[in-house]
Amino acid sequence: MERSITVKEWCEQYLAERESGWSDVTRNSYHRIVQRHIVPKIGRYQLEQLTTQRIQKFYQQLAKEGLGGYSVQCVHLLLRRCLNEACREGLIPQNPAKSCIVPQPEPLPDIPIRLGQIQRYLMAAEKQRLLPLAYVGLTSGLRQKELLSLKWSDFDGRGRIYKGKRLLTINSKAMQLLYDEYSRHPDRGEVFPNPKTGQPYLLHEFYYLHQKILKSARLHSISFRELARNCKGVEL
Repeated sequence: MERSITVKEWCEQYLAERESGWSDVTRNSYHRIVQRHIVPKIGRYQLEQLTTQRIQKFYQQLAKEGLGGYSVQCVHLLLRRCLNEACREGLIPQNPAKSCIVPQPEPLPDIPIRLGQIQRYLMAAEKQRLLPLAYVGLTSGLRQKELLSLKWSDFDGRGRIYKGKRLLTINSKAMQLLYDEYSRHPDRGEVFPNPKTGQPYLLHEFYYLHQKILKSARLHSISFRELARNCKGVEL
């Protein structure tokens, strides 16, 4: 009879088989989550020993030890993805992580941000060749998922964006940045694909890009959504 595989073995195998298609940020993030959190706490269990209750206690333990709600969610998303693949491989009949209740991220403090700080953020984004993504995201009113999944077909060519039932307008600077972006990649369907994968950025990848820009701009921790809220009505 074949030996049962442990959570540690399966997660490490999952990463090893897929990491070549990920960006450096994603690969390092996934390995950090597995080695710092999953392996020490539940890595010794066999896959079939995992239950929803056991995983729920694992998340609660992480939270008690001071891990923030967003970080616990990142752990959950990766573990759920690993276990989904284990289901597809027939190693377990169902994914016990799907029914878990995950702690919600704590709201960041409402700290006003000045125009000069927003400009520093955009300058830092430009140095990292992310200015079109950052500027359009801050000034268009797009939600993050809408921004990351934006396609050229969503534009009407006159500064208007159609996303589902939503109609949004962008300013002249955003239009120029997008025209320049399109001229460099006219055959690309997505507006802002991850250059490492060619696919739209995942939310956690965008989160780490945002954190990298904040650090480069020497700004306090503020969510991209809150930063965009501060940009409403501001001429950038």
